[in-house]
Amino acid sequence: MNNFFVTELITNTKKGEKMKTSRVVVLMLVVALFLAACQTAPAPTEAPAAPEAPVAATEAETEVEAPAEPELVTVRFGNLPYLDYGPWIVAEKMGFLAEQGIKIETTIFEVEQPLIEAMLGGSIDVAAGADSPFIMLAPQSKDKLQMVSVHSLFTGYSIMGRPDEVKTYDQFIAEGKSADEALAAAAMQLKDKTIILPGGASFYPVLDTALAYAGLTKEDVEIIDMDPVEGAAAFLQGTGDFYSDGLPSRFRLEKEGMVNVLTGVQMGGGAMDTAGMYVTTDFYAKNPEIVQGFLKAWYKAVAYIKSNPDEAIALMIDWINEQSGAGMTVEDGKRFLTDLVLFPTYDEVGEWFFTEGSPYYWPDRLSFVKAYNEASGTNYSGVDLDAMIPVSEIYPVVKP
Repeated sequence: MNNFFVTELITNTKKGEKMKTSRVVVLMLVVALFLAACQTAPAPTEAPAAPEAPVAATEAETEVEAPAEPELVTVRFGNLPYLDYGPWIVAEKMGFLAEQGIKIETTIFEVEQPLIEAMLGGSIDVAAGADSPFIMLAPQSKDKLQMVSVHSLFTGYSIMGRPDEVKTYDQFIAEGKSADEALAAAAMQLKDKTIILPGGASFYPVLDTALAYAGLTKEDVEIIDMDPVEGAAAFLQGTGDFYSDGLPSRFRLEKEGMVNVLTGVQMGGGAMDTAGMYVTTDFYAKNPEIVQGFLKAWYKAVAYIKSNPDEAIALMIDWINEQSGAGMTVEDGKRFLTDLVLFPTYDEVGEWFFTEGSPYYWPDRLSFVKAYNEASGTNYSGVDLDAMIPVSEIYPVVKP
């Protein structure tokens, strides 16, 4: 064998052995390190205990506090127990006043005069009432009271008699008389007779309007001044020849067989009333937003009455029956609201009372009532009725 070849072979063999040896050494080092790591690793600890169930939070902690409702302003409110003031009950019961931040403490008055006296005395802040008595008593209440709204119309007054003692306007018409002749003939029956009449300014124009058709005056009749409920009871027991009042007593007497000699619809003129809201001047100056809130609630109540008549009228009828014992039903209320008690919507109020040419145009109505009172002796010297009755100024800012 060639010496060079032998030498190379030996050399390569030794190199292969060295490589094998190196691989073995490396492998042994890896194993040793792994074993060392296993021996020095910390002993496993016990599995951590399951977390304790969370303690139930108290109601106070879990409940999210609702924002506090604004505190309602309590207002001393005067109302009258008649259907034309029923929407105030709807406004209260349906929460429309509360939406405006208002809570009312209500006192009921039979007629406006004692109500106005209570306002002047400081026990009532806001009240419902008709225009006639407010205008008549304006000389006594100037600078102290204001009428801030006109928003309903009442034509339900009547002069009633006993069926076997009188003839009605309708009976005279049936006999062939004209409307004017029937009015005169029906009214002439009042001459030298006695009539039970509530002692409020709203009722005197009704009587005066009737008497005028027959050329008579209050001097030609005897007037018995009684509260409506007591007066109706007295009339049924035989007191007086005639009786005059608004719807609750009229309805009660109709049920007992009494007849309407003349009605507000037939007489027109002073035999109808516009109703609205009174405030003391001081209360309005300090709380204009509350006064406006009352009127917004009224118009919302009227809208509710028109959209939900069964529910809304039931609220009003229950209240009227509680106050007067009239025994009215929801159907009776619907009948009266057709043409005797009219609640215009907010937009209709603008058309009725603030649009020139309307039969209910407020400036014309104010002039009529003022002239009627002046003819009866009321002195308006120093009285600014436009300032006391700023209805056209307030109307645009109370849209619900």
